[in-house]
Amino acid sequence: MYDGRVTPLVLIVDDERPNLESLGKIFEREGWRVAQATSSAEALEVARREHPSVVVTDLMMPGMGGEALLRALKAVSPEIEVVLMTAYGTVESAVAAMKEGAYDFITKPLKRQAVVKSVRQALEKSSLVAENRELRARLAALEPGGEGGLLGSAPAFRAVLETLRQVAPTNAFVLLVGESGTGKELAARLVHDRSARSRGPFVAVNCAAIPESLLESELFGHEKGAFTGAAGRKEGRFERAHGGTLFLDEIGELSAAVQVKLLRVLQDGVVDRLGGTEPVQVDTRIITATNRELSADVKAGRFREDLFYRLDVVTVRLPPLRERPEDIPMLAAAFLRRLAEANHRRVTGFTPAALAALESAPWPGNVRELLHAVERAVILARGELVEVGDLPEGLRRAWSGPGPATGTPTALTIPPGTPMDEVERLVIRETLRQTRGDKTLAAQILGIAPRTIYRKLDRDEAGRLVERPGGGAEEPD
Repeated sequence: MYDGRVTPLVLIVDDERPNLESLGKIFEREGWRVAQATSSAEALEVARREHPSVVVTDLMMPGMGGEALLRALKAVSPEIEVVLMTAYGTVESAVAAMKEGAYDFITKPLKRQAVVKSVRQALEKSSLVAENRELRARLAALEPGGEGGLLGSAPAFRAVLETLRQVAPTNAFVLLVGESGTGKELAARLVHDRSARSRGPFVAVNCAAIPESLLESELFGHEKGAFTGAAGRKEGRFERAHGGTLFLDEIGELSAAVQVKLLRVLQDGVVDRLGGTEPVQVDTRIITATNRELSADVKAGRFREDLFYRLDVVTVRLPPLRERPEDIPMLAAAFLRRLAEANHRRVTGFTPAALAALESAPWPGNVRELLHAVERAVILARGELVEVGDLPEGLRRAWSGPGPATGTPTALTIPPGTPMDEVERLVIRETLRQTRGDKTLAAQILGIAPRTIYRKLDRDEAGRLVERPGGGAEEPD
């Protein structure tokens, strides 16, 4: 799809070879890349493989005609703009084609100026749609207080953000290290968005998610006939990221052969397509990520040492969520706002117990796991506040509520006729005991401000009750 920054691809479909050649020369003189097909079936194959920005197709063809091809193309990729051409131009045909989603309708004999104008306008629309989609995606990722979707105020996390801001304007290679779910792709996007390449494409590849037999072709592309099933030329991800950023996640999963080819790209700035004879120049910034210790893989002979030192210019380690628990309330609140709106749910927050359960969880899946937990809770919440019962089963099992060191809650008996002021004091005292003197947690559970504990209790009594194990007392607010 044309995004205004890379050379657009126009696919021409016509069962008459002279028409293909004539239009191909016209479009190439305009600076556009050209692909050709002599049938609708071939056009669909090319569209799936090459992702054209605009398809210019004859309306009347043997087998599947232009209108049927239009519907099929829109099913493959709704963003493709289609220009129909025919010698049988009628108002009815034009209206039918436009209703099916055609961008324009031109009649034969074709006039060069009219064809070029129609295709250029279709490319401009394609570019605008791509830019709007990208902008919406970026805005959706942004939250107040965050950087491109990266939220947190913990000192370790703020240090990460500062490093990312510093390295973004440079061309240095960045290696992001962190457990799964810590936000490595968001960090890569932040670097891209703050760089001089921000108007170029951001292309992300999970190296572990693509079969080894296909990864080389996906990254570097291939020529027609390079292997069985290679029916045409295909651009690799490096070429698609030309002028922008290529993010290679799980870089430690690359095979030895792909590591060699990647090293050549980093050293010389050229890509060797599979089956190709001429290297292709690319201008692409590389950001890599891993959840493994690549230095250990180098020592074990699983990762090339020279490639490692090429990538390891600036290493940024993203802390797991368990190392920044103070960020959990901020993250959970941001996720809840976004997910409640997306799911049309009137959920406004968490009960104190639910928030305490989130804060006490170990989160082995990190921020991604927290996001999924909040999503489930938003969908299943029965009221405006998420309760412990709305959280995933694993969290519910792990959370038994605050209790004394023995883990056994203490029953509180209040005799009938006890004055309300005394009831409040009894409840506060018992809650402080259950939380082992944690005034902040007790206040969350009771739904009151921490200062209220000191207002409701005698100051000396409150000081004794919030005394911490191991000596020392928490100072009142």
